[in-house]
Amino acid sequence: MVYLRLLVLSFLVGAIPPATGIHSEFAPLPGLASELALYDGDLSIVIQKSRYVLTLYKGRRPVKSYRPVFGKGYADGDKMRMGDKRTPEGAFFICSMNHSKRFYKFMGLSYPGREHADRGLAQGLISRAEYESIVASLDGGRQPSWDTRLGGAVGIHGRMLGDAAPHRDTLRRNWTDGCIALTNADVDEIFSVVSIGTPVYIVP
Repeated sequence: MVYLRLLVLSFLVGAIPPATGIHSEFAPLPGLASELALYDGDLSIVIQKSRYVLTLYKGRRPVKSYRPVFGKGYADGDKMRMGDKRTPEGAFFICSMNHSKRFYKFMGLSYPGREHADRGLAQGLISRAEYESIVASLDGGRQPSWDTRLGGAVGIHGRMLGDAAPHRDTLRRNWTDGCIALTNADVDEIFSVVSIGTPVYIVP
């Protein structure tokens, strides 16, 4: 069911172009919250890995797009287990905000999702108890365990704290362990309008 929803979402997203122009910290566009307030519907985030685009949607309307980079295991597809450095694909929600000692403004995602838990249980990567704990957390809108063999602590964040490289270098390569990275300025904007529970859809 989740896979079917993602296929439908991927089709819809492919049919709707991202909002005009990808923002960067060198060309700030003010008033994002005011712009979002003009449109009906709920806020959501759609991340298209193959296009390197993260788009804020209000309802079905794309409002603003940004350029992200991903995990170093990008070419290997969906995240499967701890340490594979892949960025997961699926339907998630923001389950924590700013709980990181490594990165600027971390927005944690509800990975592992139900589909990852189903697969992990079938492959023997997690126990039945771990599976039931993950599912219960997801059903309750809470952060699932990030301490199983499926991995965790995947989120949207800015630069690594203490990194002295130019901001532009943040977007030149896939450098994370599976997270979605943006410039700090872009993270500031997104962080200012999302909340715990905001849906995040990651498609190939």
